[in-house]
Amino acid sequence: MDIDLSKLSALKDKDFSGLGLMALEGRIVIEKALEAGIEPLLVVRSEESGDAWLAKYGHALPIRTVSHEELCNLTGFRFHHGAIALAVRPELVPFPVADLAGDAAASYLCLWNVTDPSNVGALIRSAAGLGASGVMLGPGCADPYYRKALRASMGNAFSLPLFSCDAPALSRLAGAGFDLAAATLSPRALPLGEFQPRRPFVLLVGNEGFGLPEEAVGLCRGEVYIPMAPGIDSLNVVVAGGICMYALFGRGGGSLRRP
Repeated sequence: MDIDLSKLSALKDKDFSGLGLMALEGRIVIEKALEAGIEPLLVVRSEESGDAWLAKYGHALPIRTVSHEELCNLTGFRFHHGAIALAVRPELVPFPVADLAGDAAASYLCLWNVTDPSNVGALIRSAAGLGASGVMLGPGCADPYYRKALRASMGNAFSLPLFSCDAPALSRLAGAGFDLAAATLSPRALPLGEFQPRRPFVLLVGNEGFGLPEEAVGLCRGEVYIPMAPGIDSLNVVVAGGICMYALFGRGGGSLRRP
C-alpha cells in the first residue's frame, strides 16, 4: 500500500477504523503488535529515536525516517515516543463460549458502556497485569484499537485476547457454567472480600456515571462493591476495576508474581 504521509495528520480514529487500519504510537505499542504477529504497513520513526530496537524486525518492515518536527506534525502532537506505525486492525470476534467453558482456572473482565478510549485501554492493561485470561467488550464500549486506547493499554490490547460481547452472550456464558459477578453500588452488593468467585469467572464493570444495566446484572450470580471511606461514593472505573480484579482474579491460579 502506497501511503501519503502528508495525509495522515488529518485522519481521526474513525477514519482509520473506516479504512480498516489503526495507528500504533511508540516503541512499546509497535513491539507488542509485532510480537503478536501484526505486520505494520509502515513504520515512521524520528531520526533521534535510533533504530536498534527495530533491528530484529527491520528486515521485514517498511521504515521511513523523518525529523522530530516532521513526526510531531504527522501525529498532531509531540507525545509520540519517536515512532508511529500503521497496521491492519484485528477483528474483534464474539467470545467463543463453547470453546472456553471448560477452563477451570480462567478469569475474564467484561466491560459495558465504558466509553472513554483511555479508560478502556487502561483497563486492558490492568487486566493483563492482574491475570485476566481475556477482556470482553460489551455494548457502548470505546474501540480498543483507537490510538488513545492502544497508548493507554501499552500495547496489551495485542497480547491479551479481546472479544465482543452482548446480553445474549452473557446469558450463554451463565448457562455454560461461567460464574458472573457485577461491580455495582447496589444495596444487594457484597463487600469485595466476602464474594468467593468460582471458575471460569467473569467480572462485569460498567459506566462510571450510570453503572451496569439490569439486563446484565440480572445474569450475574452476585454483585460486589469496594468498601470506602465515608463521604466518597465512587472511584474512577480504572481504579475500581483494578482493585476488583486484584481481589477476584488473583485467588484463581496463583500466577501473579513480583515484577
